[in-house]
Amino acid sequence: MNKYLIMFVALFVLTACDARLSNEELVSQVIVSMEESPTFVDADISVDSLIITRDSDDSNTYTGVLQTSEPGGSFTYSVVVTYDGEYFIWEVLE
Repeated sequence: MNKYLIMFVALFVLTACDARLSNEELVSQVIVSMEESPTFVDADISVDSLIITRDSDDSNTYTGVLQTSEPGGSFTYSVVVTYDGEYFIWEVLE
């Protein structure tokens, strides 16, 4: 992924609800957000897979691995997602 993506953070508003999304539902929402972000669209980047794990039961932070297909090949990145039950923010680390 290009260097300008290192610190790219996207905020995506989820529908308001009292229950947290399951891990699988959160992954799906994060992938949609990534694929709709100008950084991914402009660079012709597609998400092959995203695996995240919640750091602990009382944590809002998830860490994981993102695999992408890009014009320069396939790449693997670390990703951090913060989710408070209503909003999430994701960050791809290089």
